[in-house]
Amino acid sequence: MTVKRLLTISLLFLSFALCRAQESVFLETFQYDERIHDFGTIYEKDGKVSHTFTFTNKSREVVIINDVNAWCGCTTAQFSKEPVRPGKTTKVTLTYNPDHRPGKFSKEAVLMLNGGKYYTRIWVKGNVIGMQHPVTEDHPYAYGSGLFMSHRVLPFPPMRVGEEKSVRLLVANGTKKEMTVEFLRQPGNRVLQFPDKLVLKPRESTKVYAKYRGVKAYPYRRCVYIIPKVDGKQLKPLKVSFEVQGVSRR
Repeated sequence: MTVKRLLTISLLFLSFALCRAQESVFLETFQYDERIHDFGTIYEKDGKVSHTFTFTNKSREVVIINDVNAWCGCTTAQFSKEPVRPGKTTKVTLTYNPDHRPGKFSKEAVLMLNGGKYYTRIWVKGNVIGMQHPVTEDHPYAYGSGLFMSHRVLPFPPMRVGEEKSVRLLVANGTKKEMTVEFLRQPGNRVLQFPDKLVLKPRESTKVYAKYRGVKAYPYRRCVYIIPKVDGKQLKPLKVSFEVQGVSRR
């Protein structure tokens, strides 16, 4: 399933849940021991954090937690769907995953009760101290001299004459010193737009875009080699491939 499709489904689910919450009535008699839990300062390197909320049913009817919606993959909930009789308690545990999420956060969770007739809300918040991630997480290909990139081959989707396409490339300096990278072309294709030089700070990562406009059609897929050069040393080549088709006839 594509990211775009997942995002669309998530937005539809969020809209549906919000509509249900608007139709529902806030149940004051389903009381929590605390409305907001503050984790304070947590460290990304330590992984997930959890907190358990206790709810007491002070109404005269049985309450059932049908669902707990956090609307974010970073926050998950564990709870029981067993009926909570008057005077009894139940627990809901919220878990927050700080992976690649440095900085402050505040996450709401909405409890849908008795088939959506009622609802209540709780929150977790805190501040994440990020960690230094290995450069190979997003830049798996080592080109030498501490230079890493996200691709070994940069393929353009098929295009027609007159069309222009672009492809993103992630470039990273895996060393502790500033790096100047020159990019040579072989052959010297100037239709392909690509930076001639980058200056990267220690451990810095950036993104660049390769752009190509289909000037003429070719009966085969063409390629250009981008050869990075660091401190006068030529490194492994990046292969850029593209295919230009003729204008379709109707």
